[in-house]
Amino acid sequence: MKAWWLRRSVRLRLALWYAAATALVLIAFAWFVYEVIEHRLAAEIDRQLRIDFDLVEPQLSLDTEGRVDWTLRGSHGDEGFSRLSAWFEVWSEKRELLLRHWPVPESNIKNVLPPPRTSTLSFATVELERGLFLRVMERPGRVQGRSVIIRVFRDETEMRRTLREIVEVSVLGFPLAGALAAIGGYLVATRSLAPLDAMARQARRITSESLSKRLPNLNPSDELGRLATVFNETLTRLEASFAELQRFTADASHELRSPLTALRAVGEVALRDGNDPAMLRETIGSMLEEAERLTDLVDALLTLARMDATKADATREEVNIAGLLEEIRDQFEVLTAEKGQTLAVTSNPNVVVQTDRTLLRLALVNLVHNAIQHSPSSSKVSLAAARRPGGVKISVSDSGRGIAPEYHEKIFEPFFRVDKARSRSGGGGVGLGLAIAKRAIERSGGRIIVESDLNRGSVFRIELPWSSQLATIPATT
Repeated sequence: MKAWWLRRSVRLRLALWYAAATALVLIAFAWFVYEVIEHRLAAEIDRQLRIDFDLVEPQLSLDTEGRVDWTLRGSHGDEGFSRLSAWFEVWSEKRELLLRHWPVPESNIKNVLPPPRTSTLSFATVELERGLFLRVMERPGRVQGRSVIIRVFRDETEMRRTLREIVEVSVLGFPLAGALAAIGGYLVATRSLAPLDAMARQARRITSESLSKRLPNLNPSDELGRLATVFNETLTRLEASFAELQRFTADASHELRSPLTALRAVGEVALRDGNDPAMLRETIGSMLEEAERLTDLVDALLTLARMDATKADATREEVNIAGLLEEIRDQFEVLTAEKGQTLAVTSNPNVVVQTDRTLLRLALVNLVHNAIQHSPSSSKVSLAAARRPGGVKISVSDSGRGIAPEYHEKIFEPFFRVDKARSRSGGGGVGLGLAIAKRAIERSGGRIIVESDLNRGSVFRIELPWSSQLATIPATT
């Protein structure tokens, strides 16, 4: 049953639920109405019984032989219709029948009621014969000083007929009401879910080649509109991711093709004019340079791929920032000496922050290498670290040509170069260093920002939180 229910459409299930809820409400309402009407009709009969008692008791008398007699005298001395329709009995305290006045002959009644059981006021409903229900009131009374029990009757036939008609109308009307509720619920569900059908049809048309399409959203304020908004935002992110992936793939292909083309061209020249040993040595050197450049590119691509594929948190350890900066200065000492540059380190030796040392070192190496490449000879590259509220700030400053403000975000994209005409022989990279640095810092829970302008140099700032622990070590002298 559950499997069958789940295979049905949402609009059908909503219609059935609506019909079931409507049926329950109608049944509850009908039961309430039935109870109210029955109570009111029964109360009215009981009130009439009290009136009958008050009319009968004063008209009872004892004859000369001590028997109870009933002589009803109206305002004009006649007995009238009331005498014919009165229905009562008079019993003694010893449960002896003194007088019985029924509007029908007693011989027509199959089941005669038993004597009263108590001498107190009571109400009861009895079935005198099949289909003939009576409402009975028993109450003590007095006839010329003699204590008796007077029992008055009222026929419940009309009341029961009214109640039966109510039940019949309800039974006949409920199926129709349920069917109308189901049809109405189906129509309402169909109209309400129409935007969802439109979104489903549009979603089927969206492929990897048509990610620019969006789901229709007629009313962004309702639930379906908010759902469409979320899906459209997801499609926007997917479109951007696909565009970035396509751009990355195209750039990577171009960067890989260039050294491979150079290797092939140099090799073909060497094969054609390979008689001069000096020329062969020069050719082999050029091939080794292109192979090294290709190896560096592949290593950078693998580093980016590992960062994107690894979802685990970075490994945190206590890192002495000053010691790490000194280590990086020593690593680039030969390169700065070749260009006549100075790599200065300024840091508080007491700061130790919890972070992933490998990722932080990778980011700083790329930033420092980028600063050395783009700074002129005999210039100064600075490495500085300082405390900041909630963490530590590390900056890499250079004296290069600077970066225009419109490129401050783009320089962190893979393969992006501000100077696209820069040749590889002139020291230009492939545009992956800053992308690797940014992802490494973000994996460590920090962020990297750039402050630069044309012809004013650049400052790359790394902001890291203290993480879960801040440690200090004594300052060295």
